[in-house]
Amino acid sequence: KIMFKSIDEISPDYICVAFDLKAPTFRHKKYAQYKAQRKGMPEELRSQMPRIKEILKALGIEVLECEGFEADDILGTLAKQCDESGNECVILTGDRDSLQLITDNVTVLLAKTKETIVFTPDKFNEVYGFSPLQLIDLKALMGDSSDNIAGVKGIGEKSATEIIKKYKTIENLYDNIETADLKPAARQKLIDGRESAFESKWLATIVTNATTPVLDKIGSEPDNDKVREILSDLEMFSLSEKLAGGIAENKQKEEISCDFD
Repeated sequence: KIMFKSIDEISPDYICVAFDLKAPTFRHKKYAQYKAQRKGMPEELRSQMPRIKEILKALGIEVLECEGFEADDILGTLAKQCDESGNECVILTGDRDSLQLITDNVTVLLAKTKETIVFTPDKFNEVYGFSPLQLIDLKALMGDSSDNIAGVKGIGEKSATEIIKKYKTIENLYDNIETADLKPAARQKLIDGRESAFESKWLATIVTNATTPVLDKIGSEPDNDKVREILSDLEMFSLSEKLAGGIAENKQKEEISCDFD
């Protein structure tokens, strides 16, 4: 419902949905502890994933998956291509990690329980006080327990935020660590945690060159009969006519080539 509400408001020319795969990503292969504390997807939800993808495809929405990469990396790759070509890109997600992808051409709709927050560069700066790309430097220092990213031991969000506001990147911070305006205890924590800081930044960075098959186009004509058939089988009658009514009936169709390399 959140997705289709946003589609109604934006009226995008092209739509795709990115999914993670079960196979380990390049991050897991280099850092075995990455997301190691997370519980697996509940079987009740896992069993629904093939139906979700089937419905999306029937609606003419491209489903993207890429072994070795996370869904965020696919979104980051597409966002960069849109940005470099001057096209507007909107990312709908519940994951704050995608905020690092914000540019003048890339907007992130952060879906929360009760609202969806529109993040532009100005909105991000208003909330965080620095630029979107520096979010990865913030996580490099404070870590992220949800992804099992360590950060620098003893450096919390408040301290990390102030440091990034002053020094912009951890590279600049460590280049000036001996003369940086820091309390002695904080300086020593940063010196001791240097290796962890750079490893954490690498883990937190969404890549923008995911290797995935070339797409002839993003999206196709919806198969409304198929949509009705699937939703009727699931007894989701209230959604059937709304979705089969065609989120893409008036959608412009144009083939585009996307090289992910």
